Amino acid sequence: MSGRKRNERGLFGIVKKKSVLFTFNPRKGEECSSDSDDSDYFPGRHSTDEEDVESFFEKQQLKVAKKRVKKAASSGPNQKSKKTRRDIKSNEENQDTLKGHPSRLPPEVLLKIFIYGVQLEGITQFLPRVSRVCKEWHDTASDPSLLKHLDLSFYGEVGDSTNQRRVINLTKQRLDMLLSSRNLSHCQSLNLSGQDKLSVSHIKTMLAQTPNLASLDLRGCQVNSDMLKKLPELNPFLQRIDLSYLFQSSNSLSYGSVEGLVTAFGSKLVELRLGGMVAINNKLEAMLKTIMLCCPLLEELDLSRPLNTSISAIQYVVDMGKLTRACPRLTEIRLDGYSILDETEETRPHSSAFPRLRIFSQSLHLCQQHEYSAFYRMFYKNELAELNISQTNLQPSKVGGVTSKVTSVKRLNLSNMLWSSEDVTEIGSCMSSWLDSIEILDLSGNKRESFNDELSFFSQPGQCAGAHLQAINLSNSVVNSQSVLNIVRHCKSLRAIDLTACRELPRGCKRAFRHEEFSELIKSLST
Repeated sequence: MSGRKRNERGLFGIVKKKSVLFTFNPRKGEECSSDSDDSDYFPGRHSTDEEDVESFFEKQQLKVAKKRVKKAASSGPNQKSKKTRRDIKSNEENQDTLKGHPSRLPPEVLLKIFIYGVQLEGITQFLPRVSRVCKEWHDTASDPSLLKHLDLSFYGEVGDSTNQRRVINLTKQRLDMLLSSRNLSHCQSLNLSGQDKLSVSHIKTMLAQTPNLASLDLRGCQVNSDMLKKLPELNPFLQRIDLSYLFQSSNSLSYGSVEGLVTAFGSKLVELRLGGMVAINNKLEAMLKTIMLCCPLLEELDLSRPLNTSISAIQYVVDMGKLTRACPRLTEIRLDGYSILDETEETRPHSSAFPRLRIFSQSLHLCQQHEYSAFYRMFYKNELAELNISQTNLQPSKVGGVTSKVTSVKRLNLSNMLWSSEDVTEIGSCMSSWLDSIEILDLSGNKRESFNDELSFFSQPGQCAGAHLQAINLSNSVVNSQSVLNIVRHCKSLRAIDLTACRELPRGCKRAFRHEEFSELIKSLST
């Protein structure tokens, strides 16, 4: 190539401008930028780069020196006392302000709110949540009095006016995490009902941490004979014990361990529930004798047979008059599954009666000797909250029977009755005797051919005029449309009726109805 230099081309083939390293004539249109916008620019002063560097270091040293002087001044004795006085004055002002501040609650009021929250939601839902709010709430949530009534049952009610239920599925790990850092010495009531995953050792460990228990509920839990024998040592102050319907693994309990438990706590026992316990299934007479000897303060007693047993015709002979004298405070008696004959020698009509009795249940049995049955001798001018004789052939209106001795009944259970076709007046007699008091009536499961004839009481408007009946259960019965219409039309206080699985009724009526749906029910049954 010749001496001519080849034009260098840049990206995209564009010819590069010729660079000039130095010229006395600046290019046209290009000006040097002004220094007037710089923070360290001073007009008329010319400085070199070395001077700028020295100025920067001087400024940095000056800043460090000012910080040292300020720190030394703040740590002096005069300044310290001044700061202390200012802090004291500020604290006093804050305290005065907080004393008059309406949003700050006293500790005792906050504690009462927490107690209500625990009762409403349970400790597993309430305490962990409020403990994270602030230190004051955390300290209040750690108060031992919150665990005075410890409800760790599998099922529990949520709120006072709702039908929702909470579920607590306890395991050993969750139980340790929940209670490891809490003081349980103040606990007086413990409810573990339904927690069948907790082993016997887990329950015994918890009982050892609650020596002042007065009430223990272990329904559906795992229990063995050794635990029952050690219970008087672990919790010597127990007054209420519920061991009803224990987990299947507890069927091997010995009668001796149960009898020893009743004997050890007998003088203090107020409530004893052993319903569904296999150990006492055929030992009713012996258990009642032990109770007569040891439990003078007993108020609530449940000795019902297991639920899966068939209807029994075995007769048990008990001196009910002696039981009345030994346990005069009894307000609740449950003897489901047992047919009991009274061998009381006294001839007075109320010698075997319990004057304070409020709840009586003796279902699931067949009475063969009505004249000696204890059922007809246990009442005298009683006002019952509940009477349950379902799946029996007991006749409340029998001459000298219950209808003449009980003044009122609020809840009456006559489901699956074993009456004969001749006993068509029993329901009407019960309604006539307790017309002003019966609020809930259970007639479910009755499939006798004469059942609709037994409901003839409701066909007369004048007879039902003063009835206080609010709910009636006719599910799985042979009730017909006319009987239902009579009940709905003539019982003015009725608020609910259950017609589930009633095959004699037309389609669309086999369900539960509320008061606001009665017009729809009447229309469906009338067509």
